Amino acid sequence: MTLSACDINHTNSKDHSTASSNSNHEENLIKSSASIKTLDYVAGRTFLPEDTSDQTQKLNAASLQYVGRYHTRISCEDAFADCESGEAEYILNLLPNGSAYWNVVHFGRVGSKDGAKSAAVNQLCPTLNWKVDEKEHELTIQCPLSKVNFYFNLDANKRLVTNLEKLLYSDYGKNREFLEQNYFVPNRAYVLTKE
Repeated sequence: MTLSACDINHTNSKDHSTASSNSNHEENLIKSSASIKTLDYVAGRTFLPEDTSDQTQKLNAASLQYVGRYHTRISCEDAFADCESGEAEYILNLLPNGSAYWNVVHFGRVGSKDGAKSAAVNQLCPTLNWKVDEKEHELTIQCPLSKVNFYFNLDANKRLVTNLEKLLYSDYGKNREFLEQNYFVPNRAYVLTKE
């Protein structure tokens, strides 16, 4: 088995492997495939389930403009990043069927204890839904299993800004209690930018 890499956008890319004619055939099959994705595209994405057809809600046209992948970087000095040093990337995917998926990526760490709390929260909130309140300029992520909500303000540039006040003090304090018991309360209002 041979592992090789190339830049399909670079015309001077050369094959430096000692590939057999069989692997040349495999390479030609790969090159002729219409669904080629770069390693950066695949590795830079968080896991999304293959089948999301069982999600329930329909989004209105105004909400659909917010469908996409949002992210921000968080210093490990804030416990919300769930890491010991450096920084982490918080990623939120909003799908057109009203489901949402989040992930925290810890840079340069394999096999460390970073992310232990993130994994626990993912078990407590295995499914997430989202909705937009246009009147309030607000996006809400709902965790039906744990009955908690996460609130973001929508700014003029369609970025998501953590609404700390509502996150911590609405819903009879249930959100704050959930974060304190199972995760961490963020130190500041993070701004998530759409890719």
